[in-house]
Amino acid sequence: MECKIIGFMGLDVQDTILYLSRIFYQMGKRVLMADYSESQALYYCIPMIPGTNDYAETIEYRGTYFTRGLLRQENYKEYDVIMIFFGFAQHEEMEHCTHRIYTTDCEKNHIERLKEIGKGEADYLQLVYRNTGEERRAVPSVVRESCQYSCNDSTKEKKLRIQCQYNEIFSFRGISSNFKRYLEDTVRAVFPEESAGKEFVEHFRRAQQGA
Repeated sequence: MECKIIGFMGLDVQDTILYLSRIFYQMGKRVLMADYSESQALYYCIPMIPGTNDYAETIEYRGTYFTRGLLRQENYKEYDVIMIFFGFAQHEEMEHCTHRIYTTDCEKNHIERLKEIGKGEADYLQLVYRNTGEERRAVPSVVRESCQYSCNDSTKEKKLRIQCQYNEIFSFRGISSNFKRYLEDTVRAVFPEESAGKEFVEHFRRAQQGA
């Protein structure tokens, strides 16, 4: 399967998905985002576009696409990257993920829910500790040790997350250098053969500007 299907499990990832979508778009990828989470946090981050039917199966926004509907077999051929926000919801689409990204704030109930989702099969597994203190609770048997990251929001990032819409631009203004490096590392994990050299640096620069 040529399509990269990235499943996001846990919480506090809607901004990550939107930022990644801009990088992939600048790389010339056809991108689809889907929200199957209980919170629908990603759905509410997509700006309401005048004249757009937000009940439509697929919505186009600035060259990328968004759906809350079920994916069909032809979707896997139509898109280069599909990013699915599962939250803590079990969903049959999880079995199609080539990449799985688990995010936790180390709250006990959230860790228990991540463990219920389970590891599953994927080419790449990543665990992100986001907005945690010094002490971290272990999340056993979820990811390999080499694929762990820590990303704590700055004051500006927290404000952006509250605003939800990211100024309808999704520029990387106000996010920490640590978070930017994390986004870059994640893109390199998905497309290692395309993420080296000056061309990728230019793609990332344009995405940072909100292009």
